[in-house]
Amino acid sequence: MAYARHQSFYLRDKWISKGLKAVHFQPRFFFEENSPENVGLGKNMVMSLRFWLLATGLINEEKVDRRTEHHSTDLGNIIFKDRLLQRNDTVSILHYQLVRNEDDLATVFEWFFNEYKETVTDRDSLLKAFIVWVNKNDKPVSKKSLKRDIDCLVQLYTKEPNEDDPEDFTFSPFTKLNIMKENATENGQEVVHKIQPDIEDIGLISLYYILLKYSEENETSLISLDEIVQDKYLWGNLFNLSRNRIIDVLNLLANHKKFPLEYVRTNNLDNVRLPQIKPIEFLSYEYEVEIERGTG
Repeated sequence: MAYARHQSFYLRDKWISKGLKAVHFQPRFFFEENSPENVGLGKNMVMSLRFWLLATGLINEEKVDRRTEHHSTDLGNIIFKDRLLQRNDTVSILHYQLVRNEDDLATVFEWFFNEYKETVTDRDSLLKAFIVWVNKNDKPVSKKSLKRDIDCLVQLYTKEPNEDDPEDFTFSPFTKLNIMKENATENGQEVVHKIQPDIEDIGLISLYYILLKYSEENETSLISLDEIVQDKYLWGNLFNLSRNRIIDVLNLLANHKKFPLEYVRTNNLDNVRLPQIKPIEFLSYEYEVEIERGTG
């Protein structure tokens, strides 16, 4: 498990683009003295950018001639085409990567969307619940670090653009998902809400990709509706989607022009059968990006 590796900075608008371009041209970018000047960020922000690129699975670290370098993953190469995050699908996939926490870099996101079941709360309550969970599942961690994680979590999904200042780029692109809101009550307390977004806020491509990833990792082409509603890393937990909203999405994906899924009813259970297509190949088709076949 890992905590507060974001240097207290939530992901900002344009950061993904800055980071992917920098790594593309210079695999040692994050170890160069002039890296902050080259991307127009402070030193700690550059460290934070490195975290976000790694935690979302867009780059990986590898040793080349005994030196650490960063290179784009297959996912990073595809997302590079939409590195300004203009598609909601792209942001949804990055959200999925954070919550999935495959490389154990972003514990707070995995916890909040899979373990924490309250739909209305506040930052203090979130922090108390997170401390209890961490103490139960990990060695003691400083309250200060955990508070940084909770603050970053809330800001990542709620920090919207300043409509009065078009030059303000400190907002988070994740706000376009509309899965969390923080509002002040009449007594001035800030209340955090988990929100069920519209399908258009998430995007059908990302939802299909997530199903294909689940299918690949669990070595099955058959996924039950109950799993999609309840299981970790699937739609119900990831995007706060109700059963009815999920059925609406499945009906749309059953009409996909190239890779339609199908409903299968077995033992009075609703199931979905997925086509034989690798998730990364599906994504490359949708984003019109060529990738090397046979890679993960």
